[in-house]
Amino acid sequence: MKFKIYKIFLIFSLLINLLVAKKVDSVFTPIFFEGNEVIDTSTLEEVIGVKKPPAYAFWKDDTSKIDAKLRARINQIYISFYKNEGFYEANISHSITPKGIKVSIEENRPIVIKSIKIESDLDILEEVTLVENTRFRAKDFTNMKSNLHQKLLSEGYCSPKLSTKAYLSLEEYAANIVIKLQKKKPCHFGKVTIETNSKSMDNDIIRSRLHFKEGDLFDIDKIQESYKSLFALESFDQLTLDYSKKFYNVKPVNIKYKEIQKKIHTRMGLGYATDLRIQAKLYAEYKNFHGNGKKIVLDGRYSSIQKILETRLFVPYVLSIGDYHLDFQNSLGYAEEANIHPFDERVLYDKLYFSHSSSEWYNSFGIGFEQIDTLHNDIPNERNFLIYPFMRLVYDKRDSKLNPKNGLYFSHEMEYGLPYSPNTTSYLKYIEELRLIYTPMYDITLSSVGRIGSIEVFNNNLPQSKKFFAGGAFSNRAYGYERIGITESTTSHAPLGGFTMANLSLEANFPLYKSFRGAIFTDNTMISDNQGIWEFSNKVLTSAGIGFRYLTPIGPFKIDIGTNIHNFDERAVHFQVGQSF
Repeated sequence: MKFKIYKIFLIFSLLINLLVAKKVDSVFTPIFFEGNEVIDTSTLEEVIGVKKPPAYAFWKDDTSKIDAKLRARINQIYISFYKNEGFYEANISHSITPKGIKVSIEENRPIVIKSIKIESDLDILEEVTLVENTRFRAKDFTNMKSNLHQKLLSEGYCSPKLSTKAYLSLEEYAANIVIKLQKKKPCHFGKVTIETNSKSMDNDIIRSRLHFKEGDLFDIDKIQESYKSLFALESFDQLTLDYSKKFYNVKPVNIKYKEIQKKIHTRMGLGYATDLRIQAKLYAEYKNFHGNGKKIVLDGRYSSIQKILETRLFVPYVLSIGDYHLDFQNSLGYAEEANIHPFDERVLYDKLYFSHSSSEWYNSFGIGFEQIDTLHNDIPNERNFLIYPFMRLVYDKRDSKLNPKNGLYFSHEMEYGLPYSPNTTSYLKYIEELRLIYTPMYDITLSSVGRIGSIEVFNNNLPQSKKFFAGGAFSNRAYGYERIGITESTTSHAPLGGFTMANLSLEANFPLYKSFRGAIFTDNTMISDNQGIWEFSNKVLTSAGIGFRYLTPIGPFKIDIGTNIHNFDERAVHFQVGQSF
C-alpha cells in the first residue's frame, strides 16, 4: 500500500514539475571567422544562422552570435558546406577564446570544371549553365539538371533518356561533366477530368481557365499558367492539376478542387501616400458569390483631396466563341477630387465591359458612362455627360509581375466619345505604353517605360479630367500627383491639361544588402495643347533622383526622391508599394 502511494506521489510530482517548468532560453555566444578567402564572411554567417540586428538598427550591438547549442556541430556543418562549394579538402576547426568562438578555415585548392561533354539531339546550351575552368559547386550542378528537366517538359518531351554525371578527381582537383540526352517522342495532353463535391461551380468555368486542351503538345508552362488563371478566380481553398500519369506519351490531367469556405473578406485601415496624403480605406469582397466564381467588391478611399467609392461585379465565362471565352465586369462608382488642380471635380460613372485573358495577352472592350461636374472658382460650373466605347489591349512578356528582371510589356488604350446630341463632346483618345526590362549582369536591372497619348476633339469642349496631366510616383517623380499640366519650358508648366502627352522614365536598380536595393532614375515629361494624333512640340521637364527599395512578397516597398535638374527647388518624395515597370 505504501509503495502504491509512493508511486502516485512520484508521478504527481513529475507532472507538477513538467507543468511549471519553463523553457530554457537559448544562450547566444559571439562567433568570428579567420582564414576564409573565397567564401565571404556574411555567407558563412548565413550557413549557421548567425543572429544580428538589422542593418538599419545602427544603435544596437552588431556582434555576430550563434546559439551555443550549435558549437558541437560547427566543424561538420562547415565541412559539408565547403564540399558543396567545391572545396573537398578544406580544413575546419574551432576554439573558444575570450572574444567567443573562433572558426579557423583552410579552404585549400577547389575542384575546377575541366571539361563539359554534351551529347544531345536537342539544343540545351542555354540550360547548361556550368562553365569550364570555374569552381565546381553542387548547387550549380543541381540547378543545371533542374533546368534541363524544365526545358524538356516545356518542349513537350516527357519520356526522355537523360544522364547527367559529374566525375570528380581529387588527385587532379578536376571535375568532368558528361551530359547525354535523347529527347525521344513528344508527349501530348490527354483527357481532362474534373473531380469535386461542389455543386455551385460549373465545369465549363474550370475549363475556360485552362491554357491547354486535349491533343495539344504537352507544356509544363501551360500547367502553371492554368494554375494562375484558376487561382485568379479566388474561389478555391484547394486545387490540384495532376499530370503525373502517362499512357503511350499521352498525359491526362485530373483536376481536383475544394471551393472556398470563407467567402466574405473585409479590411479597413489608415495609410499615407505622398500624392494623396493620409487616407482612410475600406475594402470588402464577397468571393464566389452564388457560385461559378462570381465576385462582388466594395472599395472606398477617403482623404482631404480625394474621395472614391466603387462597387464591382465580376462574372466569369459569360460568353464563348470556340475556345475564346469572355468575362463580364461592371464598375459603378463616385469620385471627388479637390485641391489638386485649379478646378475640383465630381464624377459619377459606370463602366460595363467584357474581357479575355491568356498567358501573355489581355484584352477588354465595353462602354462607359460618366457625369462630370467641374467646379471653378471664377467661372460657372460645368456639367458633361459622356458616353464612350473603349478598349484595352495588353501584351505582357515580363518574367514576373511583382518584381520583373527581364521582359517587355505593351498596352494600347482607346476611347471614343459618342456624339449622341448636338451639345455632346465627341473625341478620340489614345494612350500607348511600352516597358522594357533587362538584367545583363551583377543583378543590376535596367528598366524603361515610355508612354505617349493624344486626343482629338471633334465637337464641343472636353472636360479637364479627360485631358492629360503628369507627375507622381508613376510619372515624373520631381512633382506631386497630376501637378504637371501643359509644359511651357524646362522649369515651368501651366495648371491645365493638354491634348498630347509623352513621358519617358529610365531606371537602374541595383543590390545593396540582402533584400535592400538602390536605384537611380530620370523622368522626362512633355504635355502640349496641340490637338491631333502624335503632335509633340512643347518643352520637356526633366527630373533625376535616387530611390531605395525593400523587396516583399507583394512587391517592392519603394521610396523615390526626385528633383527637376534645371530647378532644384522643384522636388518631391514618393512612397509606394508595387512595381512601376
